[in-house]
Amino acid sequence: MKAATLSGLLADDDRLRVVAAIALGARTIDAVAKAGNLATEDVKRVLPRLISAGVIADEDGLRVETKPFREAARERPPRQRELPDATPEQARVLRNFAEDGRLKALPVRASQRRLVLEYLAERFEEGEEYGEAEVNELLGRFHDDHASLRRYLVDEGLLTRSSGRYRRP
Repeated sequence: MKAATLSGLLADDDRLRVVAAIALGARTIDAVAKAGNLATEDVKRVLPRLISAGVIADEDGLRVETKPFREAARERPPRQRELPDATPEQARVLRNFAEDGRLKALPVRASQRRLVLEYLAERFEEGEEYGEAEVNELLGRFHDDHASLRRYLVDEGLLTRSSGRYRRP
């Protein structure tokens, strides 16, 4: 069961109370109503939906099925491992260092780091001058350590710095 489906199922107060009462040991409809502070009719109304969804089993008394919860807990949203406008070669390297549109780390290997830096340098217009704050803001979109990125870009000759102004050669 998908996490969103399970959350939606338990977003209803009566269904949540029924599941909680059964999880705490109530095995009959009357016991669930008493433990969940619900009317018996309310328990009878919501129980079929919980059973059909596979959250509650009705074999020798009511019990919570943990499988849907385990499945929902394992569900992870797909991670965005790409950065927009990357060349195929850059994308191959970035896939290992990017997550959700940001760099989670910089490559240690010089050739890979160079590809990442080239990708970042391409975010700057050729010949246009940028102040340090603009460079920091742009690089900060990709990684928290914008100062290191800026230094690497200058060291690699991908950006030039003169009088506090930066330019992509």
